[in-house]
Amino acid sequence: MKKSFYSCFASDLDIFIQTKHQNGFLYESAEYILHQFDVFCSGRQLCNPEITKDLVNDWLACYDGNCAVTTAGRASVIRQFSLYLLSMGKNAYIPSQKFRGKQRLAHVMSDPEIMELFEQIDLYIPDSKIPSFHRLAMEYRVIFRLLLCCGLRVSEARKLKKQDVSLKEGILIIRCSKGNKDRIVYLPEDLRELCLQYAEQMPSSHPDASEWFFPAREMDNLLTVGIIDRRFNLAWNSTSFAGICPNKPTVHSLRHTFVVKRMNQWMKEDIPLDSMLPYLSKYLGHSSVEDTFYYYHQIDAAFNLVRVKDNKSKMIIPEVADHEDDIFE
Repeated sequence: MKKSFYSCFASDLDIFIQTKHQNGFLYESAEYILHQFDVFCSGRQLCNPEITKDLVNDWLACYDGNCAVTTAGRASVIRQFSLYLLSMGKNAYIPSQKFRGKQRLAHVMSDPEIMELFEQIDLYIPDSKIPSFHRLAMEYRVIFRLLLCCGLRVSEARKLKKQDVSLKEGILIIRCSKGNKDRIVYLPEDLRELCLQYAEQMPSSHPDASEWFFPAREMDNLLTVGIIDRRFNLAWNSTSFAGICPNKPTVHSLRHTFVVKRMNQWMKEDIPLDSMLPYLSKYLGHSSVEDTFYYYHQIDAAFNLVRVKDNKSKMIIPEVADHEDDIFE
């Protein structure tokens, strides 16, 4: 991912990121965050390339709606950049390693919100006739459904390799995920069929051009976090809930929604949670049952949320046509 910087920090940012790449770091997510910081500084028309405490706090305040972990992650990236500036003999404020943003309750999406979100995702048709843009539109329809219907982390979905996707058996192999653990995720049948249809529609002229199941516009790269976030936000902002929802959902809200809806379904069916949570925990890639229940515990009024039959998969998985024109032909 190549970003251009324009603020008074531009030259320092370029060299800092080049250094990270030379040291073997992919640094995609951090580069995206630094680009946002650069845009913020450009908007302020700063002339003095010095990171101050007020500058850091004002920038982080723009993301007050984010969860504490996300805000702390942004602060961590600025901390690394500030340490680099100090090593170059420049003045820079160093955010604390223990920085914690404002804690925010996770948003669990209601069925109407889910319906509208995926309607907007499916309605997206690129203005350009370039085939790669239309391929990406197809990828968005599949990857967001994987996040919701399987509770995958964004990093797990976007880093899926073709060799780790068995659509005949309906399984995904998640490798080196959080905690450096591997696990197997089983696909619901309707989602397996959708993934199969998607795989069959990948450009036939380049069947082996990418090792990634969800390649970026350039087939040898994978989708970035920034691109996925942007497409989610564009879809959400087009729904009727965008202006009235007090707690704006993020891409990670799809994983939260999967967990809460599944647990609510078990409660509705009088299935003891203590007997099912170990299985759900392994499915999600959590290190403990406590980590899984934390997802549920932090939801506002969780025990009163979504106490209806879990029909989300049925609602958002489109029917698989027997024959469909290949948009790449």
